[in-house]
Parts: sequence; structure tokens; C-alpha cells
Amino acid sequence: MMSCLLCAPAAAGAEEVSLPQPQIQEGMSVMQALARRQTSRSFAVAEISISQLSHILWAANGINRAESGGRTNPAALGVHSVEVYAVTDKGIYLYLPQSHALHLVAEGDFRMATTKGQAFVGEAPLTLVYVGNSSAWENARRVPSEGEQVLYDSIAAGSMSQSVALVAAAEGLGTCVRGSIDIEAFGEAAGLQEGQTILLAQTVGVLQ
Repeated sequence: MMSCLLCAPAAAGAEEVSLPQPQIQEGMSVMQALARRQTSRSFAVAEISISQLSHILWAANGINRAESGGRTNPAALGVHSVEVYAVTDKGIYLYLPQSHALHLVAEGDFRMATTKGQAFVGEAPLTLVYVGNSSAWENARRVPSEGEQVLYDSIAAGSMSQSVALVAAAEGLGTCVRGSIDIEAFGEAAGLQEGQTILLAQTVGVLQ
């Protein structure tokens, strides 16, 4: 189960959890997933599998072209400036696309720090938080204005969340994209720095 694997780093004194490779030949068609996609705010108190977690994170920000490092999501000027944090009852983890792994950021249950009081968030096993990082733009061939950076990051985060929603639908899971986030609480828990902007959250869980 996901929670057992993701509590391993703390128990072993390690900080990184490798994920199984996504099975890209499996699953339903895109059209079938679109037909099933819907917002869900009611989840069973149940875990998702490590395979499902792997597919969700790869869909959000994974590398799908190893030769070029291309991602599953679009990026303005080729700059991948949006990072994905996975929040479970065991901790906050930063997804590392290059190694398809999770880096432990903070131990503990911070799921309710990703919301301003929506109770279902604390029941669902997983919330993703999409965070823009302005430092990623420093070496771009054209450095966008601050306003453009926020716009480009928001477009990327929206695309990433839709990819997750489709994979979740194909896996029989539900998702809810949310703008209601306790930005101060999550930023402090995740150790976010100046230049990192919380864009949106997406809760994922087993449908009741």
C-alpha cells in the first residue's frame, strides 16, 4: 500500500523513495477516460496503490522522451518551472522527474495544510500541490516578466492537473482540483522559499 512504502524513508533514515516505472501500455483509451472524468469530493478511507501513485505523478510531470528529457506536460520556452509535491498522511514529498522518485521534505500529516477547511481533503490519501519556481526561468533564452511567469506556470499547472484527472479516471479514482489552499501553512510545512508560488492543489482518492 502507498502509506507503507512512503513511511519507509523515515524508518530507514533515507530521504528518497523510488517509484515503479509507469506501465504505459496499460489502461483505457483517452476518450474513455474523458468520458469518466469528473470532480469528486467524497472519498473512501482507503489507500491508493504504489502503481497508481507512479502513474499519477508521471502523468503530472514525468519524462516521456528520455532522449530529450521532454515531459508529459507543456512548458513555455522549454522551461519546466512547476514542481509537484505529493502530500500523504506520512509526509510531504517532492516529485523528482529525472529519477521518477519522491524526495521526503517533511514528515507528518499535512494534508489539511493544503486546504482552508475542506474535510474531505483530510480523508483522501493523496493531495498534489503544484508550485511554480521562478529560479527555473533564470537561464531561459528569454526571461519572461514576473506576470508572464505566473501565467505560464498557471497554464502548465492546469495542463498537469488535467493529465492527472485522466489517469485517475482510467484507474477508477476520483480527483478534485482546488484553489482553496492554506498557502501560509503549506509553504511553511514544505519549506518553500521566496520565488516559489503555490498555484493549485489536486486531491486524489478512492471513490466511495
